[in-house]
Amino acid sequence: MTDNETAAAIKSLAYRIREREAAIRDGGEFADADVFALDFMTAMRGQGWRPTEAKVFAVPKPAPPGTLPPLKPETTGLLADLRADVEARAAAAKLAKEAARKAETS
Repeated sequence: MTDNETAAAIKSLAYRIREREAAIRDGGEFADADVFALDFMTAMRGQGWRPTEAKVFAVPKPAPPGTLPPLKPETTGLLADLRADVEARAAAAKLAKEAARKAETS
């Protein structure tokens, strides 16, 4: 559905819910949930809505190990640089944490 169609469906359903709540207070014929649902579906079909088959979403299976092509040299270089950067940041954070701990105990 597009945004306009979604907004129209929400507006239509909200209107019918308000009508049903008023009918329930007044003891009207729309107090029955089945009648309410039929009225709503009839109105939606009148606005062009049609039921469609639900499509099953299948999560792609990961490739078995060893079946992917080898990485390009520039990719492995970038990965090595990233790994070194992460390790350097972790070491710096560990040193800062130890220094803060020593400062607390002193």
